[in-house]
Amino acid sequence: MAGDFADYDIEDFAFEETFQHWVLKTDPAHEAFWDDYLAAHPEKTDKILAARSLVQDLHADDPATRDDLLAREIWERVDHRTRPVRFAIWRRVKAWHVAASLLLLAAALGLWLRNAEHAQEIATLQPDKSLTGEMREAINTSDSARQVLLPDGSRITLGKDSKLVYPARFSARERVVQLSGEAFFDVQRDTGRPFLIYANETVTKVLGTSFRIKAYVSAPKVIVSVVTGKVSVFGKKDYEENSGNSRLTGLILTANQQAEFLREELHFNKTLVEKPVIVESAPRSSFEFDNTPLQEVFQVLQEAYGVEIIFDAELVKGRSLQVSLEDESLYEKLDVICKTMGMSYQIVDARILIGKQDSGKNTSP
Repeated sequence: MAGDFADYDIEDFAFEETFQHWVLKTDPAHEAFWDDYLAAHPEKTDKILAARSLVQDLHADDPATRDDLLAREIWERVDHRTRPVRFAIWRRVKAWHVAASLLLLAAALGLWLRNAEHAQEIATLQPDKSLTGEMREAINTSDSARQVLLPDGSRITLGKDSKLVYPARFSARERVVQLSGEAFFDVQRDTGRPFLIYANETVTKVLGTSFRIKAYVSAPKVIVSVVTGKVSVFGKKDYEENSGNSRLTGLILTANQQAEFLREELHFNKTLVEKPVIVESAPRSSFEFDNTPLQEVFQVLQEAYGVEIIFDAELVKGRSLQVSLEDESLYEKLDVICKTMGMSYQIVDARILIGKQDSGKNTSP
């Protein structure tokens, strides 16, 4: 089967005869083609899913009877409101096409209304609803987290009022899912098949690591925070336009770092997570400091939390610290150290900058 679908929109897919056979499962010969097409073109997932819903809606009842009635009503209204030349053109359009266009308009309006009240939208959907074309939806409408096991062994913890769309089988080239809401990802490592998460206007790319994404439809920002490993985060438009460019690296995040994507400004901010934790790869360290040189104290914290700490060598020269900080969080440790030594710290671009007390106010998330 051949065809160029690069410029296809939702309605174009819905009108495509082979696409209708795939959705309705009326001809097995077309199923493999469209399954492979969807796997190979993840950027088309939104349009394909919308077109699938449109085709299903049109065939929910007897299409011939309903289309005739709907078309008759449309013509009666158009007859009084449309100029003759335009009316003549519209008369040539098949009744099925007219009905589909009307339903598409209704669907777009419905989507806008649902975006305004995302939590209510999620509450009306049924969990584990299988999608045509070997796709699946996992929807969490409960107050507690929901575990989802993906075909590659990756485990997803889906938050409240959240939805994950994923294939029943991943392609040989990459693993692609879509998220609306919040989820914690523990991705099975596979260096040959990157794992991609489409969430609002962002794309997160990993090989195998653990991280959290918050991407609610009505929220002003998308937040990606890393627990272990490394991820790359992109603006969706930039990724789709330049995905073939080997130099495209995105915003790199490592453990205890997070990216905030401002959706209106289409801009990333990089910072630290609210509660940094000791990273898995960190050497076993003690936070019992007994007249420990201050430079060594900062080195211990940097290795333990995987966070870069920058300071002036002259500021710490000849100074030492005696204190126990075993139970404190990273920010509490920094507060104690800075208060004791007459210093301050700021978080800039996911790094901790140490300065004199009058150089700035202690800043933490």
